[in-house]
Formats: sequence, structure tokens, C-alpha cells
Amino acid sequence: MMRRFSRRRRGGGDGRLSTIVASEWLPKIVEQGIVDAASLTTWDESGVPNTVALIGRGERADGSAVLVSFSPSSATEALLGGLAAAQKAVLESEFSGQVKVVAPQWPAGARRLLGLLGRAPFELEPIASAVLSEARVVVEAEPPTPIPATSAGQLAGRVESVETRGAFMRAAVALEGLAAKHGGSVRVGSDRIELVVLARRVAEVRIESDGAVLETQIGGRQTTPLRDADLAGALDGLEGQLRRRLNDRKVREGEDGLRGRVIAQLAAGTELRSVCPWPQPGADLDDIDSVGVNEAGDPVVVAVREEFEWSALAAVLEALAPVGALLPVLFSETAPPLRLGLPRLLLVAERFAEGLEQALSALVIPYELRDVSQAAGAAIDLVARSAGEGAQPRPSRRGRRRGGRGRSGGDEARTQDAATASSDERGEPVLGPAALSEEGEAVAARSTASDDTGRSRSRGRRRRPRRGRGPGGEGADGEAALRETREARDSREGRDSREGREGQDGSGGGGRPRRRFEEVSLMDLDDGPDAPANDATEAEDAGAGSRRRPRRRGRRGSSGETRRDAGAEDSSPVGDDEAVDAVVEDDLVDADDLSEILARLPDDVPDFEGSEGGETSYEEDDDDLSRSGPPSASGRRRGAEDFSEEGRPAPRKRSAVIVHADRDSLFAAILLARDVRQLEGLWIYPQGELMTFFRSIATDLRDDTPIFVVGFSPSPARDVIQASSLYRGRLTWFDRHVWPPEDLVALRASLGADAVVGGEGMDSTLPLVLESSSRRSRFSDKLVDLATGRFTQHDFERWGRLWRWRVDEVVQKTGDIRGDVAALLAGRPSDLAKEAALLDLPPPPPEVGWVAERDFRLVHFGGHVLVVLEVDPPLDLHLCSRIARERYGATLSLARQTGEEVLVFAGDEVSGKRALDYMAIAEHLVEKLEWVDARPDADHVSRFCVRDLDRYPERFEEVIGEIAMGRSLLER
Repeated sequence: MMRRFSRRRRGGGDGRLSTIVASEWLPKIVEQGIVDAASLTTWDESGVPNTVALIGRGERADGSAVLVSFSPSSATEALLGGLAAAQKAVLESEFSGQVKVVAPQWPAGARRLLGLLGRAPFELEPIASAVLSEARVVVEAEPPTPIPATSAGQLAGRVESVETRGAFMRAAVALEGLAAKHGGSVRVGSDRIELVVLARRVAEVRIESDGAVLETQIGGRQTTPLRDADLAGALDGLEGQLRRRLNDRKVREGEDGLRGRVIAQLAAGTELRSVCPWPQPGADLDDIDSVGVNEAGDPVVVAVREEFEWSALAAVLEALAPVGALLPVLFSETAPPLRLGLPRLLLVAERFAEGLEQALSALVIPYELRDVSQAAGAAIDLVARSAGEGAQPRPSRRGRRRGGRGRSGGDEARTQDAATASSDERGEPVLGPAALSEEGEAVAARSTASDDTGRSRSRGRRRRPRRGRGPGGEGADGEAALRETREARDSREGRDSREGREGQDGSGGGGRPRRRFEEVSLMDLDDGPDAPANDATEAEDAGAGSRRRPRRRGRRGSSGETRRDAGAEDSSPVGDDEAVDAVVEDDLVDADDLSEILARLPDDVPDFEGSEGGETSYEEDDDDLSRSGPPSASGRRRGAEDFSEEGRPAPRKRSAVIVHADRDSLFAAILLARDVRQLEGLWIYPQGELMTFFRSIATDLRDDTPIFVVGFSPSPARDVIQASSLYRGRLTWFDRHVWPPEDLVALRASLGADAVVGGEGMDSTLPLVLESSSRRSRFSDKLVDLATGRFTQHDFERWGRLWRWRVDEVVQKTGDIRGDVAALLAGRPSDLAKEAALLDLPPPPPEVGWVAERDFRLVHFGGHVLVVLEVDPPLDLHLCSRIARERYGATLSLARQTGEEVLVFAGDEVSGKRALDYMAIAEHLVEKLEWVDARPDADHVSRFCVRDLDRYPERFEEVIGEIAMGRSLLER
């Protein structure tokens, strides 16, 4: 009995996708007359799985090839499978036939996707065939477009009762708090407010006819009327269920957890701004994970999966239109630049199904695919897999209408009508005309080709069709197939036009028939009524075009097509005098255009200085990543806009750096100088001599020299703020100390908010400088490791110990220290090691004696030993932690400077399979404890700030307890 009524018996219990059987469907498609082919054979090498779409091949009666893509369940998957198969056929065999996309029905989402198709060398025809359905096709009503509210207050205005309205606003604020606490999102719909966490809707506050209710959809659906007495208990139960789900290991390490971590990382980064996670209301499980705006102002739609399959891509593409309608509301407060329009698509996954790139390249949507190379812990590495700017859009339908421009428009219209009539007789509506391909766009293409071949030339500027991408996005084979198809069509039209002229002229005295108004090009209006209109004049223009310079600028491939056109139309010779006149005329045109071509250099270009200028050339044995390594993330985002004026970075100029006389600030200044590369000078002063720099050195600098201040507090405040205001626009300030709020506000108002980095309390200036760096190298990373106590024993013995001692000596000086640290600026570890081998071993650092003279608290948990330190201010906190861990054999350390509120959680690198994720602990503490604040971690140091630590010392013990209980986050 159990076997009879089991889930497997009922079907669908195994979770596997059903296979589309070719022997069942292909003969039926041929028998019903859907495809004009004698037979269809399965194409197993199409790259499209038979669980997505069935791909068949055949030949029509005229011998042309035809591809069929069929899916009994999803028209969108059939369309994507057909596009991928056709693109592969174009690359392999220069396919230029027909592609029939067949499905029993085409819902609204699939029909919207037809509008995103780009130009292709093949003809695509979507067909809805109800006779292929396994059951009756029920026509579903199109739901009305919902009118979403823009805020919770606007939605609360629909509630009549004042008491219910107040409870509604309380519940809305509570959902926003849960979203902020657990990395979720709150979205406003037409009649409800939804809480989404990890791409799933977990709760909603819904307005009903008699009031409002709170419905929790996690741990079982529960509905609670919004009353003040029951609201607190319902919200507590919701948070408990939410914590239980977030602490589930399967959820954290599964696809839901991956989607949440990727979106959180994108929202915290600088690649996208105004990130809105899971923006589409009304869905229990979202298809689109977030929308944002990139640097250029284009909207970006992000979708994350563990494995991106065909069904997932189909769902994302169908959801583009509903999400696109919400973009004006989502980005209503986004600062410019903002260019609302067709969004870019960013797909992130650990694995991608084969063939997705080929299907995406046939659409006009710009896209980028990224692999998740490391999904363990909080940080995720996203590696670019492929990208494309989308296919070239098809011409507007005005050029393809019946009787429009073009000589053969009527014939093609009659052919299309005949095909439509035959489809109507079968009871199968054709949803898309044959004009979806380039062959169907012959009306617009031929009118453009006539301008190219010289039959409609004028003395104005000639226009040429834009050369778009091939069917494969960037494939050279696809562009070759597209070019050959155009050449064959142009040559055929040239022969037809010449035969028509010979038949009309007879003896040569006949005139050309008068063209209709629709066939008159705007270029012909410049000639006037007395302009010659015979073919000989046009042939002379075509012949002269092969011997003179073309007037078009910035058009690739113009010379080749000019020679081909001249060969096709060179029926009458041209005199030498006429050719000379034509050359002189074009020379005058080119002379007029020189003002556009030869523009003067901008004023901000830096002066060139040779080796005699005294500039030291800093070279590395490790290649700079920004110069010879793989392209950066910002470069991949710009894509084809790398050479545009907007995407070009501002030229770097010779900069001046002034650094405070302490070890941490000096390391930060050295890294900043290595990033700037062109130094006017590197000066070091104590805090009391800061005004010496502004009164003497700064006044001697050039007016356009950028100035960087590292490690100083604005003291004396009045004098420093007044002096620094003279350099607004070219002065940047980095500091780790806590400033008085009035000084911080005044300096930001004087220099600009973006020019002041820090001033809020830190243990180091390094992460502040590294966040603004654009150049990274392996030696710079070694310097960061040396400054933060993560150095290797090998590097420390070769050159690290010597230069750490030298840095302590340099901070005792004042003035220009560029010569003292020139070896670190050059960054050659081999030279540093050679010099260190010739010198005496420097004395041990004072941190060794300080740690040896004291005992420290040890905390044991789960096989780990945590040493707790409170370091005196003159000493290096990171080095003391490193020495204390080595002394006690501890794996972890928790340290802070005496009197400071910033704690540093660190440990040694663990060899083997088990790695420790220190950053995850800091993120956990920030999310869990409301009095713990995050701090910048660009130097990969796990640091956080505990507010009012001296006032509430018990908070330190609570932090240690959370670290011990969060061992699962630590051991990734």
C-alpha cells in the first residue's frame, strides 16, 4: 500500500528533469506541417541538453537548412536553446538558414524576451502550436499591473483606523530593523510590506479589508492581527524563527547563504552604488538578487546561484521587465550619473551550464559572468568568466513595414502574408515575423546598401551602416559569416538593378522611372532639381571613390567596401580632369575636418621630464598588477569603454607627502608613495611642527601639486584648518586618531568630505590608505605584512628585521626622508637582502622584552588558545601579539592599546586544510552586539570598536565569550 501511494509512484519525486524524447516530438512537428521539411534529425552536438529543449535539423524544399528548437513546457527555454544552437551552427558551418522556435504556448514573459533579440545572420521564427500540447491549453487572464506604494507611510494611509495605522507603522519599523540586523531587505508592494532574508520572503505585513495582519512564512505560516497586545510576541517569534534559519548550516553553506554573502559584499564594495537587494515584491523566492548602479550610471541587475542552469537563466530574463519598471522608484534618490534604460546583467555562480554565453550573446543585453572561486567564510572571490556588450539592435519596424522603402518590399510582404495564411489554416498563430533576422530586414538593409554602392550618392556626407558584433558576441567567425551574407545580397541586387536598367533603356535613350516619395533619401534633397540623375553620373562617382580619400572618419573597413563597390559599378570610365577635381574637393573637406581631428592637449597633462630631471625610477622585480597583470575589476566593468574619455583615469602628477613621526604612519606613507609613483618629496615631522610644512615647504610647491597628509591631527585647529583651506581640491588627509567632532566637521567643510579620511579612531592608518590605493604589488603586500605582524620568518630574517629597525630610526628625523626609504620605494627584495647580509644584526625590538617581562591571560576553547593583551602606546600592538602567541604557543590573540576602544583579533597562518577566518568573527560581533562598530579592514586585519569600553568593562568579557561560541565561523 505504501509503495502504491508513494511519492515516486505519483511522479516527480526523484527531482530529476524530464527528458524531451526526439522520436516522439520531431515526427509530430513534421506531420503537423509546422516546419517545411521532409524530415528532422536530432542534433546531439548542439550543446543544449535534451532536458531544456529538443534541437532538430533538416532541409527545406529549396535546399536551405533549418533548425528547430522545441520545448513542451517552456517557450523561454526553447528560445534560449534555439539561440545557443544557432550561434554554434554559425561558428561551425556559417549557418544562415531558418530557426523555428516551437512551443505549445508563449506566455507574456517569453513574448517580452522576443523584443530583446539582436541582429543575427539567421532567420528566427517563434511559433505557438497548441496541437503539440499534451493537454488542453487553458488561456489564463493577464493579471492587472499592480500599483506599488513608494513608502510604508503611503501604504499605511490606506488603513482607516488610527490604532491599526499605528500598529502597522510599528510593524514596518520592526521589519526594517530585522532587515538591517540580519542583512535582509524590506520592499513595499501594492498592499503589503515584505521582509526578505537570503532571497526568501520570510514575513509580510498585509492590509486587508478589515485591517492589517502580520504573516510569518518561516517555520510554518502564521497570521497575527495587528494589535498592540499581540505585536511584540509575534515579532519575537519571527526573530526566533529567523535566527534558527540563519544558524542552520545547510542554509549558510547552501545557495541561500551564497546569495546573501555575494549581495552583502557587492553592497559594501565600491563597484555598485544604491544597491537594492531582492527588489521585486510578490515572490516567495526571488529570481533577481539585487539591482544597483555602476560607475557609468547604468543600472545593473545581479543574479546569484550555486549553479546557473538554463531554467534559472530563463527565470532571470523573464523577470527583467517587471524589475525594470521599478527602477525609477528604486533609484529615485540616486545621485548622478544615472542613465535609466536597458540594464546590464551580472550573473554570479560557482558553476555555469554549457552554452549560456552563446544564448546571451544573441540578445541586446550587456552581460558579465563571474565565477565564485572561493565561497568559504565571509569574503568571496569573484573572478570574471566572460562578458559581452550584447548584440547589435535590429532596425526599427518602420523600415520593415509593407510597402516601405526598398524595391522588393511588396514581394517580401506577399511572401510573409502567404506564410502567415498557411499558419492560420493550421490554427497556429505566428507570434514573430520572419523579419526577426537580417534577411527579413532586407528592406532597410537594401536602402542603406544603395547609398554604399553609389546608386544614391550625393555631394553631402555619405552614411554607412554600423558594423555590429557577430552572432557570437565577439567571434570572428560570426562576423565573417555576417559579412559574406551581406556581400552575396549586395551583389545579387547589383545584378538585378543593372538588368532592369538595360531593359528600361533599350537603345539607351530611355529615362529611369520616377521614384516614389518614400524612396527619396534625405541625402538626395541636397542635389536640387537640376542635379543629374542618370546612371553614368552615379557610376562616375563610384569610380572616383576608388581613387580618392574617403571623407568618413573613424569608420573601419571603409576602404575595402569602396573597392568592392567600385568594381561592381565601374561600367563607364572617368576622365583624369574629373578625378583631379574630385580629389581637390575631398582635400578641402578633409582640411575643414582637421579642426575636429587635431585637438590641442589638455592643460592638466603632466610635464615630461627625462632622466636628467633628477627623478628616481622605482622598478620592481615583481610586476605591477595594474600594468602587466590581468585586468582589474573596474576595467572589466568598463569593457568596451576603456578608451572613452569618461573611463580614462586622471593623469597622475608629482605629489608631496608629509607624514607624522611614528612607525605606523611612515609605513602608510611609504605605501602611498609607491602607489603615487611620482614624488615631489616625502617629509616627516612631529605633530608640533605641522605648521612648519604649511608655512615653508607647501608655499614652494607648484600650484597643481597634490598634497597628502598622513597621521596628523588638525592641531592647532584654527591655524591648520585655515592653512589647509588654501589647498582645497588637491590636499588629502589620512589619520587614525580620534578628533574632536567640531574639528572634523570644520576640516571636512574646508577641504571637502571626500578629502578627509579617518578622524574617528583606529589602531592604524594603513587600511585608510589602502582603501584609496589603485596600484598593488607583491612587495607592497610584504610591507603590509611587515607592518601588521604577519611577516614570514624567511622575509623577516632576510630584510624585515633590519628595515623594521631602520623605520624606527627614520621616525626620529625631520625633513625630507626620501633618500632614507628609497630602497623600500624601489621594492627589490633581492637588493634589500644583499644589503642586510653585509650589515651587523640590529638589536631585538623592545616588544620582545616587554612581552617577556609580563604574564598574560589565556583563554582555552575548542582546541584553541587565546592570549589577551593590553599594549602600552609606544609599542607596536601587532608585533606584541605575534611575540605573545609564539611565547605561549597560542593560535589566537585579542589585543588593544591602553585606553583605546579598538580591538584587534589576530592569529597565525594555519597550514593544512583548516583555515581560520578572523574577518568573519569581526563581522559576527558587529551584527550581534549593538555596541560593537566595524572598522576599515583593507589591510586584512580583523579589528572592531567596542564603545564605552572603559565605562562598561564587562563588554570585554562578552566579546571573548562570543569569540569562543563563534568557533564555527572561525574554522571555515
